[in-house]
Amino acid sequence: MLVPARENGYVCRMESRPAALRRAVFTSSSHRRTAFPLAAVLLAAALVPASASPAKPEQPGILKILVPPSTAAVPFLVLAEEDPLAGIDIQVETFLVHAQALALLLRGDADLLYTGTSQGWENRLGGSPIVIVATGVWGTSSLVGKDASIAGVAGLKGKRIALPFPGSPLDFQTRYLLERAGLDPDRDVEISYGAFTQSLPRLLAGQLDAAALPEPQATTAVRDKGLVRLFRYADAWAAASGGDGRSPQVSLFAMSAWAAAHPATLRLLVAAWRQASEKSAAKSAESAARYAGALSVDAALLEEALGNTLFAVPAFADHKARVLAYYGEVAPYLTGEREPLDDAFFFAP
Repeated sequence: MLVPARENGYVCRMESRPAALRRAVFTSSSHRRTAFPLAAVLLAAALVPASASPAKPEQPGILKILVPPSTAAVPFLVLAEEDPLAGIDIQVETFLVHAQALALLLRGDADLLYTGTSQGWENRLGGSPIVIVATGVWGTSSLVGKDASIAGVAGLKGKRIALPFPGSPLDFQTRYLLERAGLDPDRDVEISYGAFTQSLPRLLAGQLDAAALPEPQATTAVRDKGLVRLFRYADAWAAASGGDGRSPQVSLFAMSAWAAAHPATLRLLVAAWRQASEKSAAKSAESAARYAGALSVDAALLEEALGNTLFAVPAFADHKARVLAYYGEVAPYLTGEREPLDDAFFFAP
């Protein structure tokens, strides 16, 4: 069953189905379309050629972008509402499971996928013909706990902390930060793994001292559960690396063949996305008021969460340099043998 709801100028349709498959569709209110169940989409994609075969490759008509239901999605909700690219209807759908979203991208049922940077490079290193177009979020997580006396990363010695899963971005970044603070991640702290929905109840029950959470979950835990934001990962990264705190977290990906056929479209999209990101950060109260309903959070909470999300869409050359530098820094903390990221992985307009 599809339940339509209008949200401030764009259409939001949320599917009533198991949580792992639930998606929302956002598009300009001047465009209407149907969102089909994921299983049907995958079956259809397996039986027929990829949809949206434009007569003019540089004008795809409909540009379908898959995004996570988090603060990272807000600039794309802006794009879906404003449709700044002439002749192109930007349609945004949220996903909860990366593997399913990647399957849609691989099968041609989506044009672009906005997901974790490291998930993208792992797919590339695993043989997928995926390319990274740009990165839009450079910090989105915080470590939260009950004890406000825990001072920064060094204060975690002897503490019990929860991370999502081994090899996750928060796992290898936390290990990097711990070592830079002079701590042994395997001896000086007790790390356990579990989904965010599991970590928070354990933290509240006193079974953990801290848990790493992304936005808007981190702000939700602080505002609604009485927890303390011990530090933001962007600030900890800046202190440890001596840089500006930017580490690539959420990036836009395309299939290499699609990107090669649509370079002008991607250039225009990235420019519009940059403006939307700047607007989302500079006018967080306005953005929160417009899109809180789409993300099923309170507007005041979303405004604070946006303030704890580091938005930026750098130029292509700067983006490549930053991603390569970050990969080089965290490579020792990644699982398995590490190969370098090849030049073809980066979209070059």
